[in-house]
Amino acid sequence: MTRTAALLCVLASTLMGCATPPPARLVLLNRATGSQYAGTVVSNREGLMTVSIEINGIFFSGKFDASNGNTVATLVGSGSDLLQCVFHFDTNGRTGVGECTQAGSRRFQVTLAD
Repeated sequence: MTRTAALLCVLASTLMGCATPPPARLVLLNRATGSQYAGTVVSNREGLMTVSIEINGIFFSGKFDASNGNTVATLVGSGSDLLQCVFHFDTNGRTGVGECTQAGSRRFQVTLAD
């Protein structure tokens, strides 16, 4: 029984170390109105990140590679809307800042935090 418990403990700790980290919080602040929008960022072990956020009833999502710390991403919205984003990431701390532009005129300040 003791051997089984020890084996289960080792297995559980190994699996916990391989788990995908929980989603990070993405916040967009409309620079003109001050409105805030919250979304999520999920990353995998290869550094590929998936972003999801809703702005005024439009759901945007997209993927980008943040492994080098800087990236440009185009998030596709429901319908034909696009959100063009430029990010700078601290890949160790899973935090970042940047800016997004929607439909050429709406600008958002972006923050990403764990």
